[in-house]
Amino acid sequence: MLRNHIVLMFIYAVCAGVYFALLWRSEKREQVKMFAIIFCSLFFGGIALAWLMYPFPLR
Repeated sequence: MLRNHIVLMFIYAVCAGVYFALLWRSEKREQVKMFAIIFCSLFFGGIALAWLMYPFPLR
């Protein structure tokens, strides 16, 4: 299961979102909002970037 790129990207986005939300914000509501922004940026941004690169193979 941990060899799947989507699962690894999800785990990374959750860990980074929690870490930076707790580090940069002090109120609970602000932390949740910051977590959502960081998580969506990393997870969905990575999927969007992969989708955009799909038509351009390496060879």
